Amino acid sequence: MPTYRVLVRGKFDRPAGAVREKLLAEASDDLAGLSFSDEGTLTYSRHLGGFGFRVRIDVAAGEGAEQRAHDDAELWAMDLLEREGYPYRDLTVTSTCLDDVRTARR
Repeated sequence: MPTYRVLVRGKFDRPAGAVREKLLAEASDDLAGLSFSDEGTLTYSRHLGGFGFRVRIDVAAGEGAEQRAHDDAELWAMDLLEREGYPYRDLTVTSTCLDDVRTARR
């Protein structure tokens, strides 16, 4: 089962009022939020332009594994954003298969 680190990027679509205040209250400059986790991590800056949703996903091996990882991550990000009431647009998805990453030996 290959593991993918997937990054879903997008833009907030003009959050206003209480939604904007909630986003600003939860904004963090903490670099710990930049990790890829099994439950997913939403990160953004205080200017509320773009955001990133980082998640680690295991998918069944075979043809289309990367696309399944992309689709799952995009759906998770959309679910989180809609559940929180955050308006969004322009989603893009990129990933890295951890099985393909080679480490240098010393």
